Amino acid sequence: MNIDYVDIRKARSTDRGLFERLWQLYLYDFSEFTGMSVRPDGMYPYFAEFELYWKKWGGNYAYLILADGQIAGFAMVHEFWENEAAYLSQFFILRKYRRTGVGSRAARLVFETKRGRWGLHQLANNIPAQRFWDRVILELTGAPPLLEKMEEDRRFQMFELK
Repeated sequence: MNIDYVDIRKARSTDRGLFERLWQLYLYDFSEFTGMSVRPDGMYPYFAEFELYWKKWGGNYAYLILADGQIAGFAMVHEFWENEAAYLSQFFILRKYRRTGVGSRAARLVFETKRGRWGLHQLANNIPAQRFWDRVILELTGAPPLLEKMEEDRRFQMFELK
């Protein structure tokens, strides 16, 4: 698949329902690594963190990822994290758009919204995500992460975008 144009758009309050539906797809994909099951109503559990992105205050932003004008995924960012870094808390690309360059192009656009330090994490058993983020960080900075550490079941990374 050849994608000519990738863009991100900051979510609006009217996008909440769309994000809730995309969130279900995200959790479905992640269930391969988490073992999470659906509730009796067929939906994945609600995460209280999701609510942070729809408040009118704070430094939490949700972005819709578009590929040639079509919905391709989302990114969720905490503008303030430890060590004065922004934090990419969630990043999701629909399967149709994986391995097309959409993810790395969208990640670059998200990171370019704020210069300076960024943090992110991957699940310890999600090797495809670890490889993806290693490649993206190296392409963006020309260097390995400033910090990489394992905590429980997560691999945390921090890098600086100048």
